[in-house]
Amino acid sequence: MSGPPDPDRTAYGVVICVSGAACILLLYMALFGRRMRRTAIRWHVMNCSWWGILHLASYGSFAEKAPWPNYIISPEWTDSSKQVENFSRSIFPCGMFFVYIEVMITTCVPRLADNWIFNLIFFILVIPVLNIIVLFCFFAQWMAVEWFYTPVDFLTLLTYVLFCIMTAVYFLFCLFGSCLCCYTVASKKPQKRTVFTFVDMWLLFPYALIPDIMYGPSFGMTSVQFVFKFLYDWIKDSGLLEGGGDTTFVLDLMTAALNALPWFVLFFPLVQAMLAVVCIKMFRQQFFFLLSCGRLYNGPALPAPKLSKDWASKSSSQSSHVPIEPVKMEIEPA
Repeated sequence: MSGPPDPDRTAYGVVICVSGAACILLLYMALFGRRMRRTAIRWHVMNCSWWGILHLASYGSFAEKAPWPNYIISPEWTDSSKQVENFSRSIFPCGMFFVYIEVMITTCVPRLADNWIFNLIFFILVIPVLNIIVLFCFFAQWMAVEWFYTPVDFLTLLTYVLFCIMTAVYFLFCLFGSCLCCYTVASKKPQKRTVFTFVDMWLLFPYALIPDIMYGPSFGMTSVQFVFKFLYDWIKDSGLLEGGGDTTFVLDLMTAALNALPWFVLFFPLVQAMLAVVCIKMFRQQFFFLLSCGRLYNGPALPAPKLSKDWASKSSSQSSHVPIEPVKMEIEPA
C-alpha cells in the first residue's frame, strides 16, 4: 500500500505546470504580439521561453523530487539530463550579455532602435549564433576529443562570469544614464530620449539581477569540479584555509545554498516570465492587451522617436469607429 503523497513532489508539479504555462504565454506574445519591437530583448525572451519549456520537461522527470519520475524514457536523455539542464539555464546569462550591449547603445543613440540592420545584427547574435554555440558545447561531449573540462559545464561557468561582469558594467551605465536623465529633464529643447527612456533602462536591471542571484547556487555546484581541479592547490598554498577563523558561517551559507538550489532552479522560468511582464515595456503592454481582450493597446507600438512619455505608450493606430452625428428630422405640418 502506497504512503501519503510527498508534498514537495506535488509542489514541484504545480510550479512546473504554472511555469510552463507562463513560458508558453510569453512565447506567444514574443512571436505574435502587435506591441513587440524588433529588439534584442524580444529575441532573448523568445529564446529563454522555448528553452525554459525544455528545462521544465527535463526537471520534471529527473529532479530529486520529480513529480513524474522516469516520464522521459530516452536513455540518451537520461544519461545527459544534467547537461540538458545546464545548457538550458545558460541561455539566460549568455543572452543578457547581448541585451545589455544593445540597450546601452540604443540609450545613447535612440534612432538605432528602428534601424533594421542594427536589429538584424542582434537577432543573429541572440538566436542563431547563441543557439549554435550552446548546442555545439552540448554535443561536443560525444566527440572523440579529450577536453580539459566538460564543454557545456565550461560554457555555464564562462557565461555566468561574463553575465556578472556585464551586470556590474550595466549598473555603472545606469548611473551615467541618470545624469543624462537630469540633462533631459532640464533641457528646454526637444529630446529623442524621454524620462521614461531611463525608467526602462533601470527596469532592465532587476530583470537581470534577480535571476542572477537565483542562478548563483547552480553556478556554484557547476564550478565545484573546476575549483577542485584547478584552484584547490592554489588556495591551499596561499594559506587561506589556515588560521583561527571560524568557518561555521561559510559552511552554513553553503548548506543554505544547497537546500535552496532545487527551488531556485524550479522557479527560475516562472520568475523570468513574471519579470519580463513587469519590467519590459512591450511585454507589459502586450499582457494588458491580452488581459483586456484587446481593449487596451490595440495597435502596434510607436517608433522610437515618437514614443509617448507615458508609463505605457499609446497605440499608433487611430480608432476605426466613425463618430455618429445626430440627424434632425423635420415634421411636415398636416
